[in-house]
Amino acid sequence: MKAYVDAAIQALFERGGIRHIFDHARNAVVATIIVAAGIDTAKRDDAASLLGLANPSTLSYIVIAIGVLLITLNFLDGLRKLNKLRWHMALQVALGVAYVFFSIRIIQVVVFFRTHAC
Repeated sequence: MKAYVDAAIQALFERGGIRHIFDHARNAVVATIIVAAGIDTAKRDDAASLLGLANPSTLSYIVIAIGVLLITLNFLDGLRKLNKLRWHMALQVALGVAYVFFSIRIIQVVVFFRTHAC
C-alpha cells in the first residue's frame, strides 16, 4: 500500500503531474468560456449589433464551433495522457464523463452570470 502512495506522490509532485492537471483545467475553462460567450451572443440579438456586424448570429455559431473544437482537442489530449499512464479503463471513462459534466456546468454558470446581474 505504501508503494502505491509513494508512486502517486512521485507522479504528482516530482514528475509534474500537478502542473499538467492545472494546465488541462485552465484550457478546459478557457474553452468553455469561449463556448459560453458564443451561446450568450447567439441568444442576444441586440448585443452584437453595436459592433456593426451584418449577421452576428452566424459569427456566434462560429465562435461556438471553435470553442467546441478546443474542448474536444483538450479532451482528446487528456485521454492520450491518461492512456500513457496505463490506468484502469473504468477510471479513464469516469474521468471522461466528469470532464464532460463539468464543462457543461461551467458553460451554464458563465451564461448565468452574464445574463443575470449579481
